[in-house]
Amino acid sequence: MRFVLFAALALASFTAAADGNAAPKSLDIVAITTQQKQIQQDIIAQRGPYKDLPDTTRVELLSRQATMMRMLDGKASESELSQDQRAEVFNTLEWMEVAINRESDDERLICRREKPLGSTRTERICRTAAQEREAKDRAREDFENLNNFKR
Repeated sequence: MRFVLFAALALASFTAAADGNAAPKSLDIVAITTQQKQIQQDIIAQRGPYKDLPDTTRVELLSRQATMMRMLDGKASESELSQDQRAEVFNTLEWMEVAINRESDDERLICRREKPLGSTRTERICRTAAQEREAKDRAREDFENLNNFKR
């Protein structure tokens, strides 16, 4: 969640810079660097929102992050970056957010009102997206097995 908050801050900063009437806010390069080091440790340790990332996503994330960190190395403020470098930092942060959120989509809760078998009362049942997908797959397999059994 820290990452999402920071990415939103970065996006707001660039949005303000794009608006001709608003004064552009500068990115805090030191804060970005500090946060990215913590994220890197979490990715390597496979904890938090990074614990279930596929290896391909993990490697791509670390690679893009390393490129961005080399670009920010030794810089203390946004003014030390060229416009292309600022865009690259922004694009990398955006890509990272999308990659992490796409992979953590399985943790999203889906709640439904269901009637238990033999009851007229509804209950609120909440499952993660991964649990929903597993239940659908299991039901499909059971149905196929039942159809194969009847033949």
